[in-house]
Amino acid sequence: MNVETLYPDEMATSKASPAIGFLNILLTIIWWGGWVFLGLFTLLSAYAGLGILGVDAVHKSFENITPFMALVSSVSVVIVAAVFLVIVKQLRAICKTLVTGDPFVPQNATRLRRIWVAVAAGEILRLCSTFVISRLSQSTEEISVVATDLRIYVWFMVLALIILAEVFREGARLRQEAKLTV
Repeated sequence: MNVETLYPDEMATSKASPAIGFLNILLTIIWWGGWVFLGLFTLLSAYAGLGILGVDAVHKSFENITPFMALVSSVSVVIVAAVFLVIVKQLRAICKTLVTGDPFVPQNATRLRRIWVAVAAGEILRLCSTFVISRLSQSTEEISVVATDLRIYVWFMVLALIILAEVFREGARLRQEAKLTV
């Protein structure tokens, strides 16, 4: 007995669009740029750490900012760069499934979940570091309220990513069910 598909091109893999190829190249460039950025701020953190330890040549190079403030600032940027690299790594993996023409795999739902968790964690860390930096920059005589800016659009983006992750999870489940039905 011969079973033919309803649509002749149903089993053929779709050809990736040129936009996906461009995104793949762009994400690769961003990936390596993120590593360079992370390395530079890691070196800056080490330099600020030497200033805190009292190395005279390093300590004298800090004019407008204390070595401790430079360390706190650079460590917060290192954390943001690490979160950025997690997001780009997940996007690259999603892009690879688009190139192969198979985006509704269960791993993409997990990848989108990792992205929204990384964005939410990065925003919480940004709020905390902004608070700490603004608190450290105040003199002891000043008594004022430290304000942090809550970026609502970031939380809407997190919400959109949560929804997309669930859409991909459901799409992968429906696709698996369709494969099992005759």
